[in-house]
Amino acid sequence: MMTKRSYSALKAKRNGERFEHLIDVTCAHYSLRGLAHIQKTPEPLKPIKAMNRSKGLYQAVFTKKAQPDYTGTLQNGQSIVFEAKHTESTNIAFDRINAAQERDLKLHDHLGARALVVVSFAMKKFYAVPWPSWVYLKENSGKKSVNQTDLVDYEISTDKGLLNLLGGIV
Repeated sequence: MMTKRSYSALKAKRNGERFEHLIDVTCAHYSLRGLAHIQKTPEPLKPIKAMNRSKGLYQAVFTKKAQPDYTGTLQNGQSIVFEAKHTESTNIAFDRINAAQERDLKLHDHLGARALVVVSFAMKKFYAVPWPSWVYLKENSGKKSVNQTDLVDYEISTDKGLLNLLGGIV
């Protein structure tokens, strides 16, 4: 029997997958229109045991800390890199972005890339927070998380099943 906690975890996982699918569809749309080419960053995995070779099933381990979820190039030549985070809660903790992701986002931002944290609250409200703004909120809010009120200036819309992820950028 499924407990309330495991049901909530399953729902969060599914909605996180839906959020990632929404981003993937949006990125494919941008690519078809020649606006940007943005791809999901593959997780660095090392197979350790074949489970079913004919079906390509392997047991694997992560080889290093996760990188930001998406990287690409905008039509103007500028790079874009972002970490996508989904929550079913009313807030999202700053520590959901690990040290390796922080380091990468900071470096990309320093080099002139468009570095963002893209956030979904329950698949209803979406935000694209520039990396410097995320850092400012983390260092100056006096809080361990942000909520929708904190991110109101970074809200992005959806239109015809797509995120307006590049609103005003290209």
